[in-house]
Amino acid sequence: MQEIRYAMVDGEKVPVLISDENEALQAAKAARRAIVGLWREDGKENEWCADTLITDVEDADEEFLERIARRHMGLPWTICETERLILREIAERDYEEIVKNHVDDGLDTAEKIAGYTKHHYEVFEFGFWAVEEKKSGNLAGVVGFRIPQDVEDWLLSFDDENILDDTLELGYHIFPEYRRQGYAKEACLAAVEYAKEEFGTVQFLARIEKDNIVSKKVAERLGFVRAA
Repeated sequence: MQEIRYAMVDGEKVPVLISDENEALQAAKAARRAIVGLWREDGKENEWCADTLITDVEDADEEFLERIARRHMGLPWTICETERLILREIAERDYEEIVKNHVDDGLDTAEKIAGYTKHHYEVFEFGFWAVEEKKSGNLAGVVGFRIPQDVEDWLLSFDDENILDDTLELGYHIFPEYRRQGYAKEACLAAVEYAKEEFGTVQFLARIEKDNIVSKKVAERLGFVRAA
């Protein structure tokens, strides 16, 4: 089975091949076309050359196809929007501001950010996202999730029972010039809701340094409670 569908990306029609034939997918990939594998029951786990597999062609709706095309073209996904903000994947134009604002030790050079956006998003489909102010189009900060590695330093959570089940660690960093406008709470609420709907996440944790009073207040406004 082979089917060509079209995604709309910034007004451009981009063809996407959907197929359960690995040879066809390999040929399209070699021709630098966007591809999606259609899972067959007799397919082997290591057979597929497509990074994305679906079980039903009907799963390839408009939003799905746009995201496949954007990933293929190296363009950031739009994650969600609020009244004042757009949450999207980090783009190259964001690197300088992220480094300058010391967002995270793992994102302290342009090279590290480039590697992160190329590999982490494709594997997990989540991570740290850019927070863009709608009225200016400027990068206002970063919000997103990581997979928790330990529980020793967790300070805030919605629920401290079954702490490792279906849990993501929430992180947020609003740049100084955009603070005191409620952007942190607005962005975090949108990110949490997205994770609930898209990933089925039922619990969220925030790791906050003891002297970071502002971040603690944000977490409390989001409904977090201190872990025991």
